[in-house]
Amino acid sequence: MEAGTARIPRLVVGISRSRASWWALAWAVGEARRRGARLILVNVFRPPPPAGYAVEAGPGVFVRSPDPYASHVAHGTALIRTAIAEAVGWMPGDVSTERQVVCGRPAVELARLVYGGDLLVLGSRHRGWLRRLAPGSVARSAARRARCPVVIVPEPLPRTLPLPVTVQPAPGHWFGWGHGVSSRA
Repeated sequence: MEAGTARIPRLVVGISRSRASWWALAWAVGEARRRGARLILVNVFRPPPPAGYAVEAGPGVFVRSPDPYASHVAHGTALIRTAIAEAVGWMPGDVSTERQVVCGRPAVELARLVYGGDLLVLGSRHRGWLRRLAPGSVARSAARRARCPVVIVPEPLPRTLPLPVTVQPAPGHWFGWGHGVSSRA
């Protein structure tokens, strides 16, 4: 092992609907490969209403939900699958992973899952200066509660991401208009 790459037993990554969590996952996969660490992918959902609540199955049709958590767990599992597909395409074979879908408040549950030698990895969306001053950031709250190091991966601003450039622009494509590029093949 290289100097300065002490083994971290687990990297716990918070997965949500945001693209920021996908960036955090991409960073964590690279870090897990470099350190040989286990990757724990966690989606936390808010508790549903009490058991036996009615779910709208169609316009004006309500059915009782036998397990109020089942749909939330399925949705959380799908979010984790989507995050993997969007962030890295597929999980590398040399990265040991575990997926968890947990019920509770995201910051509290993520902080509860980590301890001492772990590393908590979270994404952070870019917000305006006024929104940054307001409380409510899961990453900030989890970082305050965690008993381990925390890495907060910022989502890149859209203007900093590279634009895909085609070698041969399609006819009528804006790239070929007046920029010295012929639209003929």
